[in-house]
Amino acid sequence: MSPDMLPLFFERGGSEMRRALTALIALCILIPFPAAPAEEKVTLTIMWADWEPAHLLLKLAEEFTKETGIEVRGNFVPWPQYHDKMFVEFASRKTSFDICLPDSQWIGEAVEGGHLLELTDWIKEKVDLNNYPEMVIKSYSEYPDGSGRYYGVPGLLDFVLFAYRKDLFEDPKEKEEFKKRYGYELKVPETWEQLRDIAEFFTRPEQNLYGIAMWQAPLATAGLVDEFLGLFWSKGGRLWSGYEDKKVVGYLNDEAGYEAAKLWVELYKFHPPGAANYSVDEVLTAMQQGLVAMAAIYAAFYPALTDPKKSRYADKIGFFMSPAAVDPSGKKHHYVQLGGQGMSISAYTPHKEEALKFLEWWIREETQWKFAEAGQITPDKRVVYDDRFLKLAPINEVVRKSLPLLRDFWEIPEYNEMAEYMSRKLNQACLGQITPKEAMDDIARRHEEILRAAGYYGR
Repeated sequence: MSPDMLPLFFERGGSEMRRALTALIALCILIPFPAAPAEEKVTLTIMWADWEPAHLLLKLAEEFTKETGIEVRGNFVPWPQYHDKMFVEFASRKTSFDICLPDSQWIGEAVEGGHLLELTDWIKEKVDLNNYPEMVIKSYSEYPDGSGRYYGVPGLLDFVLFAYRKDLFEDPKEKEEFKKRYGYELKVPETWEQLRDIAEFFTRPEQNLYGIAMWQAPLATAGLVDEFLGLFWSKGGRLWSGYEDKKVVGYLNDEAGYEAAKLWVELYKFHPPGAANYSVDEVLTAMQQGLVAMAAIYAAFYPALTDPKKSRYADKIGFFMSPAAVDPSGKKHHYVQLGGQGMSISAYTPHKEEALKFLEWWIREETQWKFAEAGQITPDKRVVYDDRFLKLAPINEVVRKSLPLLRDFWEIPEYNEMAEYMSRKLNQACLGQITPKEAMDDIARRHEEILRAAGYYGR
């Protein structure tokens, strides 16, 4: 049909054609066409230990969700099972979580296994490393040390500090008697040697009172080695010759190492009976119940001591920093043992971009202030060195003073075996089964065996 005939066609037979065309148009309106696929809603899962800082993080993350629409949920695991749960999932190459906060010494194990997303380029663009102490970046973010390769951002700052009974330390009669016996004022100790005197002074089994409680359990995590090393380093001790060659014999078990072990074993005498198995809960309970005058804890656990629902002496507990010590030559050193966790991204998450958005939100100064205002511990110097920070929690003066003194131990994959052996041998020395010198000699030999078997000396 030519175009010229169309008018004639519609004029002659077009009524039926118009009806057909109208029906066709109506049918097209009624038939739904496939809609564009809706954008998938993303939920990020964070794996961390099941403790107060994790639950606070989840609460704060509600603001991230309001801002981005990305939901956040937690997968929180009790501390004793936390490491194994995380690494079993890593081994499957498929994780139920997108973001994790591995303990600082786990980073080498996780990176060597290919389990963490490398963030080097992203960190260079998004993170001002000057906002954090160098040791925090080395422990929470960088692997290997000095490599300039990054796998996380600072998460929770944690380190060893001490709690003490202010009512005992400030009692005039106690102060008078202490000065008679030791020749100096009773006050929070500045050195481990003074801490030893105070622990001895308050050890009174007949009153059901003991001088001190520290982690003594022969465990790799939350065990003796996690609190011993502050004393060891402050005594001038060295874990090895250096990160590059890692020689241990003659370094760990030198005179400084022997003296550190000897003092640790001596301090054990001022613990309550049965303290050889003390870990997190036992030490907290001893302090909460008034069984001891002093206790070494990791800072993040301090709320358990100041909560009157948990602690009989909540209003009588103060805090002081891990002390300095004098080495065999008479020189004073001061180091504080670092703990805590960085925040990393699973290499197996399908939500890498969303996870990176969460990390970027987390490191904002505003977010870190809210974390600190809720009583938790940030390593962000923009917060810690602002005087407002000192009023937020009873430990915060100790936090500020400890920040430049932090030191961490091995972060290589073999750390677990090395830490367990050191804890076990020093525990045996505390129980009188071997001497402190024998313990350090055994530890040095075994550590070299572990490192040699792992191939470090052939590299």
